[in-house]
Amino acid sequence: MSNFVLAITGPAGSGKSTVASRLAKRIEKCVNIDADYVKHMVANPFIYDDSPEGIVQWELLGDNIGLIAKNFNRSSYNVIINGYINEPAWRKILEHIELTHKVLLLPELEEVIKRDSLRQESDAMGEDAIRVHHDYFSNSHFFDDFTNIDSTAHTDQETVDDIKKNVLKNGL
Repeated sequence: MSNFVLAITGPAGSGKSTVASRLAKRIEKCVNIDADYVKHMVANPFIYDDSPEGIVQWELLGDNIGLIAKNFNRSSYNVIINGYINEPAWRKILEHIELTHKVLLLPELEEVIKRDSLRQESDAMGEDAIRVHHDYFSNSHFFDDFTNIDSTAHTDQETVDDIKKNVLKNGL
């Protein structure tokens, strides 16, 4: 199989970062681009809404992630892009690189709320924000062509194994 570009997205608390990190470590010559790391490059808080300034930041995020992914992929790396990324950012990513595989981690809402409540207070988003995220990923048609994995009852390792077996479909 030639090198792949795998997108892993979903609401906060769905396991994106953990699963992507574990999966990348099991694949030879692989990079894991975590959208949160790029978002945190913005010295003032990243704007998560769809205001004009927020859209500019989302598009800039996608543009930078797309360029990073393209450069690694051009150098024969497998690429995993993970994170809470909205449609303007995905469109910018797609200007630079084709996503060969797309995964939406979407555990049941109550499970995501529970996982968020177990986070450190500084990292917890709160139930209202979790509901908004979950609703967005559950109802946006943008994600219709993503492989939906209900990770409610999965361990992180089971989700990694599921992606390797059913999404990547090879012996990586």
